Amino acid sequence: MKKIFVLTGEPSGDKLASTAISKLQKDYNDIEYLSVGGSNLKKIGIKSIFELKEITYLGFTSVLLNIFKIRKKINQTVNEILKFNPDILFSVDSPDFTLRVAEKVKKKIPKLKQFIMLLPKYGFGEKIELKRLRNLLITFFYYLILKKNILMRKRLKIHLLDIH
Repeated sequence: MKKIFVLTGEPSGDKLASTAISKLQKDYNDIEYLSVGGSNLKKIGIKSIFELKEITYLGFTSVLLNIFKIRKKINQTVNEILKFNPDILFSVDSPDFTLRVAEKVKKKIPKLKQFIMLLPKYGFGEKIELKRLRNLLITFFYYLILKKNILMRKRLKIHLLDIH
């Protein structure tokens, strides 16, 4: 049986992930899932290792005041992923959380396949995000076709997923 760990960091990522995974569940019913997710993933039967609200902080001050809690949750998530030993790590949205987890997991399981879906609000003009993605050597799910030319020049492998 294949295993997929679904990693979200906020409600919008939970909604996107549940849409993508529910389509996958229709075609493949022999996959085991575990997640950091919310109510949408729970509705389709995917257990979360903790409540999504435990890592969702809005605003710089809120994040700063909770930085140690966030770090602890990042480490807890990495440990749970390692215990679950998935075939695929599927990260959705919230790159401040999900990419940090993905980087740590990649160091521990270098051959793990990682798929990432980010929304265009994060843009990719920021060098740090592109560097992080390139260093992870990931296969990348991307939401808008308009960004494809920019990413192809950066030598990222792109797969598009229609989740309408």
